[in-house]
Amino acid sequence: MKESAARTRVLDVATRLFYEQGYNATGISQIVAEADIARQSLYNQFPSKRDILIAYISHAESAWFQRLEKFLERYDDPRSKLLGIFDFRLDEQYATGFRGCHFAKVMAEVPKGDLKIVEQVSREKDRMKAFIRALLVQIKIKKPTLSIDMIVEAIFLLFEGCTVVASIYKGEDPIVYAKKVTESFL
Repeated sequence: MKESAARTRVLDVATRLFYEQGYNATGISQIVAEADIARQSLYNQFPSKRDILIAYISHAESAWFQRLEKFLERYDDPRSKLLGIFDFRLDEQYATGFRGCHFAKVMAEVPKGDLKIVEQVSREKDRMKAFIRALLVQIKIKKPTLSIDMIVEAIFLLFEGCTVVASIYKGEDPIVYAKKVTESFL
């Protein structure tokens, strides 16, 4: 099997398993078995399980933003796109059975001293804040009572928080409410 094909299979399987059952509950043997590759093929691509996790985070971030941007193509203006991030989140949560955020799940399992993982997840969250900011600065807000920085943080916290709460309750109400609150800022 080509090395790149083995890498892709490992990453696809690890992506599913880490998200569905968690990083700590997923073993190398399970990844090897489900990817249907030789153990040495895995180790040729990823020297350790942590290296698989690092690749998974990067892969999940890229895939997530690609899906987000594709989803938002249906909206015409920045205001609709900004509110549309909540529609996207709702679609994602329905598709995953309200399992929550890939990145928050990782952070719940890795040691806080693992700075490479913390930085990688933080970079994804910073990218989301920048995405929100880029849309927000294009919107003419009527009588803003908060600075743009505060509105960005508030929308980001609503977006992240509604995901956690929706995954706890296994329902859409927190996402719907977060979208309404965001709309009130605009």
